[in-house]
Amino acid sequence: MIKYLLFILLVWFGYINAYAQVDPLTQAGSDKLSKRNFEGAIQDFNQVLIKNPTDIEALCGRAEAKIYLGNYSDAKKDAEQAMTLDANNAHAYILIGDIFFYQKEYLKALKAYMDASQLPNSPPQAITGKAKVMNQLGDNKEAFRILNEAILKQPTNAEFYYARGLLNNTKEKYSKALPDFDKAFSLNPGFNSFGLYLNRGVAYMNLKELEKALGDFNKAIELDPKSASAYHSRGLVYYEQGDYQEAVNNFLKSSDLSPSNPITFYNLGMAYNKMNDVENACLYFHKSCQLENTNSCKMIIMICSE
Repeated sequence: MIKYLLFILLVWFGYINAYAQVDPLTQAGSDKLSKRNFEGAIQDFNQVLIKNPTDIEALCGRAEAKIYLGNYSDAKKDAEQAMTLDANNAHAYILIGDIFFYQKEYLKALKAYMDASQLPNSPPQAITGKAKVMNQLGDNKEAFRILNEAILKQPTNAEFYYARGLLNNTKEKYSKALPDFDKAFSLNPGFNSFGLYLNRGVAYMNLKELEKALGDFNKAIELDPKSASAYHSRGLVYYEQGDYQEAVNNFLKSSDLSPSNPITFYNLGMAYNKMNDVENACLYFHKSCQLENTNSCKMIIMICSE
């Protein structure tokens, strides 16, 4: 049976702020961020910073886009420059926290989020940031406590429900995750639509509500056609529905966008094997095994002749 290894939570509690319109290009960059056009956003922010190297909103926006693209080193330089220009800019501290988080330096990330929470007009990401770190440190009880408390204090904030839904997903409490994602949608339909569709789809998929999952993954792909995670997840649904050719099509698209993921290769092997295409199945099992996926190595022993 195909494994639901959900590598899709690449951005746990990512956010895209609506920046003040200091410069039309700053707003244009912000709009592109909200549409997950990260390269385009960086181009706009670059133009702003050529004219005004001290534009804090453009620096933070460019840092955020670079984080999404995995360019942590350059993102950190932009965020640190923003902090130098304004020591009370909570957005910059949160960006630093995000960078440390994705680099798995969780204690440094926690400090950055805590620093952000002490600043004036601290945004919700300071709270959700602390929760996601506590979860990674193995204290999910504290992570839930942080989010539950935040929801009690701000019951109309969509971000806290989304964050709790993600936490429930990571703990495989999918039936509890769904109401939180639905609540986030109802409170703020425009809030992180891509993340909501993607992660609600994960909950539906694991609850075997496959048609609903497929609908959400379709919408996620419409919002971000370059998301390897969304194609991979849609491939899982097709696999479970027995449509192995469509599963292969989606896994291949995911592999094109993220070419070194052993789980995608493993799932390609499984789908080809279901189609009795042993040659291609073994091709991808070997690729996955070379990337240290033990399930693929076992499949090679079982079905692949040397």
